[in-house]
Amino acid sequence: MADNQTNADRRSDREDESDIIVALVRSAIIIAIIMSPFLGLARQTPVGVQIASVVAAIYTLALFVSRLAGRWLPLQRPLAIAVDLYLITTAVMAWGDQTVALFQLYYIVVIVAAMWFGRPGAIISALFALIGFIISQEILTQGQLGMMPMLILLWSNGAPVLLILALVSSYVLRAREMERARALRLSHELLLARSMQQQMLPEDLPELEGYELAVRLEVARVVSGDLYDLMLVGDDRLLLWVADVAGKGVYGMMHVSMMHSHLRAAGREGLAPAEIADRVNRGVYDAMQPSSFASAVVIQLHLPTGRLTYTNCGHPYPLLLREGRTDDVLRLDTGTPLVGVTLQPHYSQLSTRMGTGDVLVMTTDGVHEARLRGGEMFGEERLIEVLAANEGASANEIATAVMRTVRDYSGGEFRDDAVVAVLRRVN
Repeated sequence: MADNQTNADRRSDREDESDIIVALVRSAIIIAIIMSPFLGLARQTPVGVQIASVVAAIYTLALFVSRLAGRWLPLQRPLAIAVDLYLITTAVMAWGDQTVALFQLYYIVVIVAAMWFGRPGAIISALFALIGFIISQEILTQGQLGMMPMLILLWSNGAPVLLILALVSSYVLRAREMERARALRLSHELLLARSMQQQMLPEDLPELEGYELAVRLEVARVVSGDLYDLMLVGDDRLLLWVADVAGKGVYGMMHVSMMHSHLRAAGREGLAPAEIADRVNRGVYDAMQPSSFASAVVIQLHLPTGRLTYTNCGHPYPLLLREGRTDDVLRLDTGTPLVGVTLQPHYSQLSTRMGTGDVLVMTTDGVHEARLRGGEMFGEERLIEVLAANEGASANEIATAVMRTVRDYSGGEFRDDAVVAVLRRVN
């Protein structure tokens, strides 16, 4: 509801702004009419134009007063169109030798009518402008202007352009409003998706005796389906997973939410990584069909012994650096499929041991696929180069260095969410 109120306030601000701009243009026309005798543009201002100027000035003053009071005048916008048409028509009638130049002021009124009332308002305003112009010419010629001369006069002054403008401007402005509404809707969905993502992320990382843990998340302009979470199972096991769900915005985040719920539920039961992956796959398969899927890696670490059991479901390989060195790297891969692509994935798991000084680095494809526009992807090779430059560093320093390097490489802008999780055994 707060977002709806914000959008309404934005619309109100734009409406006020357009009314004020139109009033300022009208004021400029009134001033030009008043000053024309003093500037030598006319010998004197005709009485009809003076009356029209007074009416327009009174209306404009009333508009400014009402806006200062936070109110709208009754029929404010229809009156504005009527007053402007009346003012322009009297000017056309008074200064016949400037007809072509003055006729173009009708264009402004028609565009404003299109902005305020859409296509019907633009067409009606254009028709009333032409009627006013015809009446002014009939008065000037005392009814002596025939049909054909009138048509020629309308043509030469731009009547066809006025009608075309009424049609085209209404379509253009309507398309612009639709685009603005779409942008607001996407912005709202982006905020909603980002909020959903933040609620699923762990608030704090646990203190693990004998281990260092650091996680970095860089968010893109468009929310993607990156997720990480961890939980302690019993007193001696850490369950850690990183996932990346295909799909952007709220649609993708709904699948992320489902996957997150199934992961946590399976994790609380103390299941092994392969069993967790299978449970999650069965839980989200129907919802992800036919076009969505997810990559994930699920790792269970027995804290006292460092025994690490893992299942990789089509995710970028986590890297286990023995003693933190990049010349001895184990890629955690089990050759099992993505989540959500088949009901019988036959997930498998492997085990290894994490010794003192070993560093585990987990990422999402937002790291590997980061690139400058049209350039080469960051890739695993550059990731290992960063890790080599930070051998012996803490988990926090490694995670920061990786994310900083990826950000610099991609020109400071992430086109996809990126996660870097680093676990280091210190004793």
